[in-house]
Amino acid sequence: MIDIKRNHSLKKHNSFLFSYKAQFFCEVHSEEESHEFINFCLKKNLPINILGEGTNVVITKDIKGGVIKISIPGKKIIGDEIIIGAGENWHETVLWSLQNSLYGLENLTLIPGTAGAAPVQNIGAYGEEISSRLICLEAINTKSNELISVKNDECDFSYRDSKFRKDNDLMIVSIKLGLTKEANTNTTYKSLNQFLINDDIDPTKATPNQVCRAVNSIRTKILPNHKKEPNVGSFFKNLVLNEEAFEDLNKKLNDVPFYKDSNSSRFKVPVAFLIEKAGWKGKKIGKVRVSEKHALILIAEESTSEDLINFSSLMVNDISKKLGVDLEIEPSIF
Repeated sequence: MIDIKRNHSLKKHNSFLFSYKAQFFCEVHSEEESHEFINFCLKKNLPINILGEGTNVVITKDIKGGVIKISIPGKKIIGDEIIIGAGENWHETVLWSLQNSLYGLENLTLIPGTAGAAPVQNIGAYGEEISSRLICLEAINTKSNELISVKNDECDFSYRDSKFRKDNDLMIVSIKLGLTKEANTNTTYKSLNQFLINDDIDPTKATPNQVCRAVNSIRTKILPNHKKEPNVGSFFKNLVLNEEAFEDLNKKLNDVPFYKDSNSSRFKVPVAFLIEKAGWKGKKIGKVRVSEKHALILIAEESTSEDLINFSSLMVNDISKKLGVDLEIEPSIF
């Protein structure tokens, strides 16, 4: 029997600690419980909102209808593939895979959130994205309450995006990832490569565990802990520009850093660099500020969602005027 709460506070369910309420709230621990709550909402003709750990969402109002918090557990190994319940913590999943000598997720360690949320945002870091590891996933269509399987090529993955951000009628229940037992690592990302060199580790020979520890160290140093300083990680997506747009930007700012995939003609530009150059790093208005550690992080302590959105709008407009580029917010806005 599921426990449905009415007018339930969401303060503990979002990392900004905004004190909005859900008309109906249910934390589910299995596919069966998910079906039960979805059926409850369908019978009442209620909209359904999906929530994981709340580390990549900005809640801006009380939520009408149902909020389903996904806490579905489960970890299973089949050869070099793993099946993970959508409610499993992502970072713990990465560590568990390494403990079981299955490699490929080490660059994605310490990313907050659940395993089920990972494909939604197509999480990525240090030259890797989950889209390169996802085989398929199971999801429930919240309009029909049917369980479906979605293959990788049906996910419409792109930079920090997927079909699940556009089609929020799909609630991910589990994901299947293809890993490897071969200890091949990707250390091409500049800051990761340099960290390993500084630690007297040859990047070409770094083990998955060494890469994991390096990424942990880098992220801990440059990213504020959302449990101590309320944030959702990167508030803006990095820019992905064609050559002409990149050259225009480079005329305004000399030596713009970029990352370019060998198979792509597009330039990924770190927005943290642009925010800092525009004079916003460390800037504070009221109780909202840009982190002094990392310019992509907005921190809102004892603030309101209205203050946060207004602050981010000021940033976007100012940087657009100064640099001619438009920043895109990364977290989902409820």
